[in-house]
Amino acid sequence: MEYFNNITLCIKHVDLVPHIITVDRYKYLKRDDKNHTSKIRVVRRGCYGTPALIAFDSLPTDIKEACIIKYGNPRENAVNDFFKSVIEYDQKAYDFYSTYKLVDGRYLEPEFQQTYIANANVLNAIRLITNDRKLLVKSMGGDKKHIWPNISKTVNQLKNELKHDLPENYRRLQDKLKQYTANGYITLVSGKFLQRNAAKVKDVQQEALLRQLFRKHNNFDNEQIKMLYNMVAENINKGTGNDEWEKISASTVNNYREKWNLQTIGGRRGESNFDNTLAMQVKRKAPILPLVYWTVDGWDSELIYQKTEIDNQGYSKTTYTNALSIIVLLDPVNKYPIGYAIGTHETPSLIREAFRNAARHTAELFGDMHRVHQLQTDNYGKKTLKPMYEAFAEIFTPAKVKNAKTKVIEPYFKFLNKNYCQFMENWSGFGVTSNKKSQPNAEYLNKIRHNFPDEAGCRAQLEYIIETERKKKQAVYINSYASLPLNDRLLMSELDYYNYLGETSPKGDTNRLAGEGLILKRNNIKRVYDSFDIQFRENSHIDWVIKYDPNNMNKVLAISKDDTRKLMLQEKYVQPMALYDRKEGDSEELKKIGGFNKEMKTDIIEKSGDDYLITEKLFNENPQLQNTLTKLVLCDSNGQHKNNKSAARIAGAKIQQKQDKKDIKKIERSWKDEQEEYLTQKVDVSKYL
Repeated sequence: MEYFNNITLCIKHVDLVPHIITVDRYKYLKRDDKNHTSKIRVVRRGCYGTPALIAFDSLPTDIKEACIIKYGNPRENAVNDFFKSVIEYDQKAYDFYSTYKLVDGRYLEPEFQQTYIANANVLNAIRLITNDRKLLVKSMGGDKKHIWPNISKTVNQLKNELKHDLPENYRRLQDKLKQYTANGYITLVSGKFLQRNAAKVKDVQQEALLRQLFRKHNNFDNEQIKMLYNMVAENINKGTGNDEWEKISASTVNNYREKWNLQTIGGRRGESNFDNTLAMQVKRKAPILPLVYWTVDGWDSELIYQKTEIDNQGYSKTTYTNALSIIVLLDPVNKYPIGYAIGTHETPSLIREAFRNAARHTAELFGDMHRVHQLQTDNYGKKTLKPMYEAFAEIFTPAKVKNAKTKVIEPYFKFLNKNYCQFMENWSGFGVTSNKKSQPNAEYLNKIRHNFPDEAGCRAQLEYIIETERKKKQAVYINSYASLPLNDRLLMSELDYYNYLGETSPKGDTNRLAGEGLILKRNNIKRVYDSFDIQFRENSHIDWVIKYDPNNMNKVLAISKDDTRKLMLQEKYVQPMALYDRKEGDSEELKKIGGFNKEMKTDIIEKSGDDYLITEKLFNENPQLQNTLTKLVLCDSNGQHKNNKSAARIAGAKIQQKQDKKDIKKIERSWKDEQEEYLTQKVDVSKYL
């Protein structure tokens, strides 16, 4: 139904024919000729898609009743439709209620905001209708005697559709409109939000006491705090003789706990919990270039292995819940594991091994060992490892204690656990804090425990995981290195590698140069080291601290105790005793030693000759030294110390020349000649023929 010209209630032709009456009857009712008058009144003819409208009141009674049965009371429906058409969304009401703050600082909950906006929309429509006579007549559906009861009836019928909660009684509805017109949007806010007279904790002392109870490290629950607070309230009321302090319930305690959570959580849960849950966090993005930022951490892997041990009484015992630790250096540019080390537990030595692995791996990728611009670690062993961290990185920034969120490596370990470890038979789960439903079947793990790998097998699993990660990401990592400016590529020297990343004797033992070289024993293996640097022999009196790479014992670094001298030593080349065992390269190594010794002796002789000349000049320029014992020691009875000195130099040089010729001749002889000479002198050749 709809109104024509806002006055006449009409039904559309399409709703009347053929749903209520036939086409023939409709034609009969609307005919208008000389002998007959129309039975119904058509107020608008249909044309060009516009339906014809027939005045509802002009229809015969039986047709009206049929329309009411099919479509409902037309006047009520029309009034409701008209009322809905008058309603407009009040944007100002939305702005008011969405930003309105209650006395305790909270915003209105969304459901209350929507209800208050709907109430404002309806009241705006009522006010518009009551102020406009034409709209009022139309909204009443022809009944002008009972304006407010009819408005209230319409509003109540549309309550669910419009989602308002205005009073159902028309007098209260009329009063609400008057208050709304006078005071505006605040009128619709419930009084329970506007008043604090119902609060049982009212003054500053009561609030302070309650907050202090929330802050206690004992972490009391609501019932315990209720008991303690009411105990104080009861005694204060006895002392003052009034009931200023009302007792509170556990639910009231909970409400205040939520309200003051920010001010009290630090006391009962600690500063770290506050920092991780309520303090403002820093959002960071990963670097776009490699070697500018690395982070390192340890992970107790969720892969378990079996281990058999013999106790003091000789009995063997096998355990199946052992796990290895892995230290990983991660470059967040594409989450590339640049370095790692695996051990039974996290130690400073294992961390140094991870850094050595990282340095060696950069040499494998880029040709030279590299350092990193910025390094972030946790605080484990910081005092011991800080010099290494600072040497390995241009900037060392340890993470804040107990703040795992600053380290991107924590989620990376979860990624490895889910994408690799979980697919292996000896996977033990996601950790004790995880959902039990996502953990592996403990009963089945117990059944297959004898199939768990040993420590070496578990170590191989972890190595496979890291090497697979490297293989997947290596091409991208190497390509991104090309974008790193040359000036920003921080190289690491071999000396720094051993100095800051090398291991030393746990007992602080030192070593000194002996006849065969510097002897180093590690793991019951004897190794001898030496250097072609003359300084090593010039400082043969020094006790050296030795630093080494356990994975490569070919070289070591010797450092004086005062840290003023550092020399790289090479493991000595071992020559075969028997000429028969000679192989390619042996002669070259022998020549190196001969040449070094020759050069060293020549230098010693030259310095000795220089000393003779300087000493002679000293005595010639100081006559008072002529009869001293020192002159007698240095000069012969004829005073020919200069000639003797020269003769000594010449003789020494000749001796050295002869020795050099012998050495060269000996070295240059072929292996065949040496063998023949040896066989001729020492061996009965006939038994070999």
